[in-house]
Amino acid sequence: MMRRAILLPLIGLSIAACTDGTVLHSYKPLPADGWDKRDTICFDVPQTETDINGTLLIGLRTTSNIGMRDVVLAIEQIGQTASLCRCDTIRYPLTDAEGNALSKGVNTHQYETQHIPFHIQKGQSCSIRIHHLMRKETILGISEVGIRISKN
Repeated sequence: MMRRAILLPLIGLSIAACTDGTVLHSYKPLPADGWDKRDTICFDVPQTETDINGTLLIGLRTTSNIGMRDVVLAIEQIGQTASLCRCDTIRYPLTDAEGNALSKGVNTHQYETQHIPFHIQKGQSCSIRIHHLMRKETILGISEVGIRISKN
């Protein structure tokens, strides 16, 4: 009986988590020696069963000694025919004027960008490609880059 009392709430939470509208949520690690300007992070969005009109969020996980006030990223949505569907450039603040992180954390900080409109038609697939547009050739302190695609 006690086992059932524990399992039922866990099953309920699992089902609730699946209905939050998230289509894809994934992170990829960056090299420990830094993110080179020529390194493009790619995420494949599998073929969809329905039209998706939603949002794309870019996530960054950084170390506590990021050494930058903000980061500028290029985000490209490439269709399955290798055509560029959408390209956005975003500047995302990481610290305030005094150098204090704008997120909570001790050794690692997590950031998510503003909502970027995302659309893909039923039966289509695409790739999301991200690279940095900073002046430095290699930037240090970003450990992972991720995406989250959600339906509206």
